[in-house]
Amino acid sequence: MRIFVLLAVVLAALGAASPALAGPNPTAGSTFPHAGTGPAARLVLERSGGFAGTHDTFVVDRATAGSARVLRLAGTSRFRRLGPSYQPVNPCCDRFSYRLTASYPGHHGSAKTITTVDGAPAPQILWDVIRTTQQIGNRVPSNVDITRPMP
Repeated sequence: MRIFVLLAVVLAALGAASPALAGPNPTAGSTFPHAGTGPAARLVLERSGGFAGTHDTFVVDRATAGSARVLRLAGTSRFRRLGPSYQPVNPCCDRFSYRLTASYPGHHGSAKTITTVDGAPAPQILWDVIRTTQQIGNRVPSNVDITRPMP
């Protein structure tokens, strides 16, 4: 959980230093620097926390059964304009924290990463992508390197 808080602080600092990296407010959205068209090639969802303090990683790519819809959703302009972080007003309790990274073909491996926490006021499209990625994604053991380049 501490790593996600630290990540949120770093992202906020980067956003303050460079407005091009983060939109001024999540409801207005932010412009993804490589706002192309077409579906995402890969989604990586890291979920941690909860009462037991678990850490799970789910991966969806073009080879994942049923992936076409969620990869298209992550490629829409609505998704690409999402802010980098959506945090609850009250960060209390045993909630899950999520770090979702959508990777896009072309643009030299561009990616968009969004962090949020259960109960945060985030746009529905983000929750839809998170929920579907958990449902259909391949759960990756913690000893597997998920940072390998996309095919």
